[in-house]
Formats: sequence, C-alpha cells, structure tokens
Amino acid sequence: MRTIVIGDIHGCCDLLCRLLESVSPAEDDRLIFLGDLFDRGPSSFEVFETVRNLERRFQENFILLRGNHEDYLLQEDLSPELRFVWEQVGRPATVESFRSHGWDMEDTIPWLESHCRLFYREERFQCVHAGIRKEPIETNDTHTLLHDHHIVLKNQYRGKLTITGHIALDMPMWFPGNANPQILPLYKKVPLPDHGVICIDTGCGKGGLLTAMIIENDSFLLYSV
Repeated sequence: MRTIVIGDIHGCCDLLCRLLESVSPAEDDRLIFLGDLFDRGPSSFEVFETVRNLERRFQENFILLRGNHEDYLLQEDLSPELRFVWEQVGRPATVESFRSHGWDMEDTIPWLESHCRLFYREERFQCVHAGIRKEPIETNDTHTLLHDHHIVLKNQYRGKLTITGHIALDMPMWFPGNANPQILPLYKKVPLPDHGVICIDTGCGKGGLLTAMIIENDSFLLYSV
C-alpha cells in the first residue's frame, strides 16, 4: 500500500485531475488531502465533486484534513475580522463557482463536517494542515493545527515527522528543526526522515504548483503539476 498525500488544492480542479492522473492511485492506496480544497481558484465546485467521488471510491482509505479555509466555512460564529480575511483570500471565487452550478457553498457543510478531521497519524509519520509545536499532536490547540505559520518562520519542531500544507512555498521543503531547511527533489525517491516537518503546499491557486507526496515503506517521492 502507498500513502498519497495531496497538498492545498484551492479550487484548481484541472491541476488536481492532472496530478491524480500522474500518481494513478490504486484501490488499495491511502489517499490523504491536507485541506484547503476551496477558494482562490476558479473551480471549487468541480474540486468538491472530484474529492467526494474519491471518498466514495476509497472509503476508509480516504482521509480529509480540515484546513483554515474549511475552518472559515465551518465556524458557526466567524468573527468579522476572519470574515474579512476570508474575503481577501479567495471566498468570492468559491461562491461564484458553486452558484454557477446551482449550489451554495454552504451546501457542502454537512459533508465536510462528517469527513474533515484535525490530523492523521500512523507509526512513521503524521499529517496536519498547518502547524505543530509539541507532541503528541492532539495536545496542540486548534488554531495551531489549522492556522499556524510557526513551523516555517521558526523551524523549531524536531518531533515525529509531520506532513503539512498551508504555507505556500516555491518547492516542497523539509524543516528539520535542528538544521537549516532543505528543498526536496521532485520525481526522485528519497529516504523518509524521522523528524521535523515536510511542507508540500507549493502555491496552487496562487499561480504555483499542486504537489503530492507518495510514501511507500521507508521512502517517498514528490510529484508536482
């Protein structure tokens, strides 16, 4: 079994479909989405339909993390300050995408609530949308897990290997916490680290790429489209 981790999509269904074609998920693969399915890009509705179909196909091997953009949508009492931020970071594009198909973006809330989780963890690694400051992962507060930029700005986390999105980079990078960050190669199998953070958000929705990390045994391979 492979584990395929996909970074922030941000309403770019064309890139998502190209990436899925490149990595060719098999029926026994595990598929993990790091969150931020919507906003910025032009086709959030199509992203929702594609991801929902993948959930039907992969069932228990489908994992969806809650990102900060899902958090904006799912919060019952979003503050005026966060609503303003949301408007600036892509909400209008999502509203238009869903309306053009006869939907409201709020129609997705029941499905998102039933499928989004704050983190995913297994023996060798764990995944979260944004940040982690301490172990175990469940002891971090929700703001850290969904909104924090600390892992890139400070590079101080040296715990269990954690795969994240959230912070748009030019290339996937490893933040080991005890050394300088390293740019990771694409299309080359390399050993899986045992600590630090690997961020695979490569700016999809901002003119950048969409990246997947394919983990198999003790190594991984990165694809970007």
